[in-house]
Amino acid sequence: MELMSNGDLKGYLRSHRPQNEDDIPENPTLKQVLQMAAEIADGMAYLAARKFVHRDLAARNCMVAEDLTVKIGDFGMTRDIYETDYYRKGGKGLLPVRWMAPESLKDGIFTSQSDIWSYGVVLWEMATLASQPYQGLAKIDLW
Repeated sequence: MELMSNGDLKGYLRSHRPQNEDDIPENPTLKQVLQMAAEIADGMAYLAARKFVHRDLAARNCMVAEDLTVKIGDFGMTRDIYETDYYRKGGKGLLPVRWMAPESLKDGIFTSQSDIWSYGVVLWEMATLASQPYQGLAKIDLW
């Protein structure tokens, strides 16, 4: 398995947030961010072409190499570091509701199109240095 020395994309983005008003961290360039976004899109296109649906695309499931190459992973519930990103509906499994398409939330339908919705949320995470999607709304209010 390849070492992705910058960890997951969510952690990488958060590490570039300013700690205080005087702090100016060295952010990735626009070119680097666009390259990361393109690599995620390429990875998702690869999965879709092979009839796979990811169902949990988020910055926390994208890994960043030393050269800022980004690869898609899926760590599921094996790590609880981002457990608060998930919501348990009616005693069922945990769901990443802030990244889910409306049809997935309403009907439990996951398709490559619902992965595209999640990709849009990942782009938003990238633009905001990993701010929480729909911040200020309770998970239950996203239904």
